[in-house]
Amino acid sequence: MDSQTIITILSVTLPLIGAGIGYLLKSNIEKKKELTNEITKERRAIYQQYVNLMIGIFANTKVNKKNNPDKMLTELYEFYKKYVLYASPKVIIAFSDYFQFMYNQNENEELDSRTHLLFMTKIMVEMRKDLGLKNKNLGRSGEKLMRALIKDYDTIVG
Repeated sequence: MDSQTIITILSVTLPLIGAGIGYLLKSNIEKKKELTNEITKERRAIYQQYVNLMIGIFANTKVNKKNNPDKMLTELYEFYKKYVLYASPKVIIAFSDYFQFMYNQNENEELDSRTHLLFMTKIMVEMRKDLGLKNKNLGRSGEKLMRALIKDYDTIVG
């Protein structure tokens, strides 16, 4: 074969090979994007359940002036079962930190409201980051996320 034939063959086959590789890459990227979108939808729904649970706890505390820690832990366990497959590592770690705080609370002692609030809102901050939302001006641990629900907010976050 002469050099002209080789150049002709290469000029025909290289673009075809490049197009094939490009198609495979694009297809792979689209599949990953589709999976990411599905995971994000799941995360939004599950994270909303957590927010509903936390706001419910605050609403019940205002009405009853006392929380039922056993019921709260049961609801948190139920949430944990749903989110553990979809949440980001930072959300899982923040949630685990909150549980460790709850486990270490003495049954006879009252919950430290400030620390309790900071653990709860830290989870929300990580969830918001996970969903691509900004947390600027919401406080170091996102404590301002719950400000609308707490009458003596300044006393608690001090």
